[in-house]
Amino acid sequence: MTVRRIARWLVFVAAAPIGAVAGIVTLVLTVAATEQRTVATVAGALALGLCTGALAWWAVRGVRWRTGLTIAVTALTFGLVAAVVGTLVYAPAPPYTAYPGSPAVRYWDLPTGSRIAYTKTAALGTARATPVILIHGGPGAPDEPAPEPAAALAAAGFDVYAYHQIGAGLSERLADASGYTVARHVADLEAIRGTLGVERMVLIGASWGGQLIASYLAAHPTRVAKAVVSSPGAIWAPAFSDAERLTEAGYRDQSRIITSQPRFALAHALMQMIGPQPARVLLPDAAMDGVYQAIVADIDMRPGCTAPRSSAAEPDDPEPVGFGFWANAATVYDSQRVPDPRPRLRQVTAPVLVLRGECDYLAWAVTREYRDLLPGAVLVPIDGAGHSIAVDQPERYREAILAFLLDRPLPAEPYRAAEPPW
Repeated sequence: MTVRRIARWLVFVAAAPIGAVAGIVTLVLTVAATEQRTVATVAGALALGLCTGALAWWAVRGVRWRTGLTIAVTALTFGLVAAVVGTLVYAPAPPYTAYPGSPAVRYWDLPTGSRIAYTKTAALGTARATPVILIHGGPGAPDEPAPEPAAALAAAGFDVYAYHQIGAGLSERLADASGYTVARHVADLEAIRGTLGVERMVLIGASWGGQLIASYLAAHPTRVAKAVVSSPGAIWAPAFSDAERLTEAGYRDQSRIITSQPRFALAHALMQMIGPQPARVLLPDAAMDGVYQAIVADIDMRPGCTAPRSSAAEPDDPEPVGFGFWANAATVYDSQRVPDPRPRLRQVTAPVLVLRGECDYLAWAVTREYRDLLPGAVLVPIDGAGHSIAVDQPERYREAILAFLLDRPLPAEPYRAAEPPW
């Protein structure tokens, strides 16, 4: 008899965690099946209540306060789970700063189905045959309204287009987050070329923008006249683990920041379990865009860098505006599943300038792979710069790009050694 009583009390104690797990699992499975946030929440609450209540009711049969104990443990479990889920899923998100509108903004309605916002800086004089397309990073992280090199490039005779990738800035958000893929971004870029009616383009991209350029080169090698990749992301994401992809200081910094934003980690965990769109239903754009901006605002763009910027008057890193979390998360998710583009890139002959900042948080091996893999690539190190070379060393950034595009001598000798120069 004593053993039975102990077993029942153990079941009573276990009723709370078992019911909590049942409720959360039901919520996740229901949102995956229905893509209805409210329905999933109600289903999860019912599963929690029924599971916890049934186990507790059975465990304390014969006890005088059976009803009261059952109600108490069920209410306590519900309260604790509601507090956790409410904080992670339903609590207000960090403030979000939308991308400012401007009369200069125009739109492309591309044959891919994407509605893309862009600005054009027209060439001074007769425009060259190859326009420049500026490709922002992230994914999902558009640059500030006035991209740094646009005016200088226009003065050199280039029409310059700065566009917001699908799901970010003033461009349209997709109804289904699973549509944010590397292939979609490549297809949009090719559709932009077709819309402009040009045979080839000059591509300039930073961070993820460099990674997108590599993917585009692999798919459309003859459509690129020249390319510049600044602090580029890994050509093929599966080639590097998170620890390998970042410098030691960068890895520590970003791990700290992500730990401080549990909603960010939850969104990525859910995406791995049930896919991008069901995860997005549970944690919609309004809940996540501010989180994404808060994380990027807190990242040290030059971890461990002691060298000064080009001028003490240079502003701090620009505040994030118009970021799209699910454009980022779903594209990163897809990038781990795409075929390796590197075999095709070994055959690409387009000239490519690779810029690497001294204190970039990305590992040296990530940058060096562009130089070593692409036959037409040269690498130029930039002292005193972190991940955002255009912000830290704007004059040297402009000088290197213009020299490369105009076939002038580069401001520094291309770097050929295997080890970093610093």
